[in-house]
Amino acid sequence: MAEKKQEISVGGAGVQCQHNAGVYLAPEHRSQQCPANIPEGERFCPAHTGAVYRGGFQEYPRPPAWVTTLVVKAERIGVYTTGIESVRRSRGPRGTSVNVDVYGWDEAQGVAVVQVRECQFRAGRYNRVRKDYYLLGHTEDGAVFAHPIESPLRSKRALASPEACVRWVLAQIWDCAEEELPDIRRQGDIAFIPATLPATAGMLIEQDLTIRDSHRIHADRIYRDGDTYYVTRRARAVHTKREHAALRTNGVFRVQAGIRAEVWGFTAPRGD
Repeated sequence: MAEKKQEISVGGAGVQCQHNAGVYLAPEHRSQQCPANIPEGERFCPAHTGAVYRGGFQEYPRPPAWVTTLVVKAERIGVYTTGIESVRRSRGPRGTSVNVDVYGWDEAQGVAVVQVRECQFRAGRYNRVRKDYYLLGHTEDGAVFAHPIESPLRSKRALASPEACVRWVLAQIWDCAEEELPDIRRQGDIAFIPATLPATAGMLIEQDLTIRDSHRIHADRIYRDGDTYYVTRRARAVHTKREHAALRTNGVFRVQAGIRAEVWGFTAPRGD
């Protein structure tokens, strides 16, 4: 059976504010009863207009306008194509539908977390549903990037708020604790993460290192521990495609390429 999303009625005569119904992000009020009626066509009483509406699958159907614009831009550059394509056959209709839902955002960083859902339907058979997740944002030159990520829906921490979802996603991408995120130095899809040099790390003779073909790093000393690289003292990273500004560090850092989740193939990641 097709999934059915929870419907919340809008305001009108006798309709009370539903911020305490468990579908609005107003945690301090969820256990309280709000007696106020909400105006016709609205979902909140005047005192709770800042609450964020959440749908039946934990998505945010009404994200800020800048997030909606970012989602549209991602479609325009070919990350996904939303809509329904169907054909009628003798045994019934078949086709595909693709839609995008928002699960988080951080306005200060200009990024958003989205789910792209594909449903393949065919008469007489179960629907086939596949989902890809992305972190969307802009590079320094204004181009939209779409970084494939793991689903945040398995984490209660990620679902706590729009910003919490972004923090959880970034920690997964950089393989670090959320508390470390403010100290990270990033250049596109690689980052320098403050670290302690492991005793098992061995120093390389070379002072130059290239990550993902386009991030060239020169450091006073480069160490390797398994598949992980560390730089110490002074280091400089240059993007050979000149899409990102040069980055300088001084100290001990772990060099981390952004972890990318696998996608099903009906979406197309774009570089960051």
